[in-house]
Amino acid sequence: MSPERVSVGEVEGVRIRVSWTRAEIQAMKEAVELTPHFEGRLEVRDTLRAALRPGRAPRTVTLEVPLAERFAGRLVSLDLPTALAKVKLLNAIRNPPDAPAAPTETDTRAA
Repeated sequence: MSPERVSVGEVEGVRIRVSWTRAEIQAMKEAVELTPHFEGRLEVRDTLRAALRPGRAPRTVTLEVPLAERFAGRLVSLDLPTALAKVKLLNAIRNPPDAPAAPTETDTRAA
């Protein structure tokens, strides 16, 4: 199954894109039901439900950055798809597309 594009970002500012598969979106929708209450929880739940409706391609989810940060901070990861989706969300929040890329070191030595 090919990954779908999920956008999480500020309405007025930088847009953050996260590649989530349909299975990861489904896992996030289920996990939000187990997540402790936080401001905006119902909005996140309704947005994820809307992203999974049939005929909604590409599956784009738009949230305000503070809401995405609260959600990621309170998210309960009980299975692998939820954990992977949380990591992708946190990486997107911490590394917006406009941020300069950190230099990477490549090590080609054999182990």
